[in-house]
Amino acid sequence: MMLAEYIVLFVLVATTGAGLPGPGDASLIAAGTLAGEGRLNVGIVLAVSGAAWMLGSVVGYEIGFRKGRWLLDHPGRLEERRLKLLVKGDRAFGSHTFLASVTMPAYVSGIFRVPFPILLLGALVSGIFWIGMYVGLSYFLGAEVAKRIGDAGTSVLLGVLVIVAVGLGIRAVYSRWRAARQERPA
Repeated sequence: MMLAEYIVLFVLVATTGAGLPGPGDASLIAAGTLAGEGRLNVGIVLAVSGAAWMLGSVVGYEIGFRKGRWLLDHPGRLEERRLKLLVKGDRAFGSHTFLASVTMPAYVSGIFRVPFPILLLGALVSGIFWIGMYVGLSYFLGAEVAKRIGDAGTSVLLGVLVIVAVGLGIRAVYSRWRAARQERPA
């Protein structure tokens, strides 16, 4: 019966490695807790999770590399905004490829053509961090503590996203105000 748990863990962590939202983090917490209780082998949990993360990252990268850029580059609705996004992304990823491959989903690295060896290194670093954090905390401290830390991490991430969105909104309003002010005759 244990093989089924490892297979489910592999699938869920692979989707997380690819950058898709899902229960991958929760499965790492559950697997770490089960390993802490002696019901799963922590070495196998770490090996399965690591392999799944890397495979998911490669699959996500390939999807972004093959079709992701086309989704942003094709003509149609919001084309001008999508092209501006591509230009900004190319600039950012051109000078910070490793940092981007660690912090962004794998498909985004594919869209912006991060070199494959850098993607692999970035996926390895981020996978070691996330897998080590979730499995390690739940293995040593139990599921409740790991869940609370994971929930706090999600809350902090959402808070940062809200702050960034507000900042971008303020910047957009200011830019429009400034452009309108410059267009007015003296």
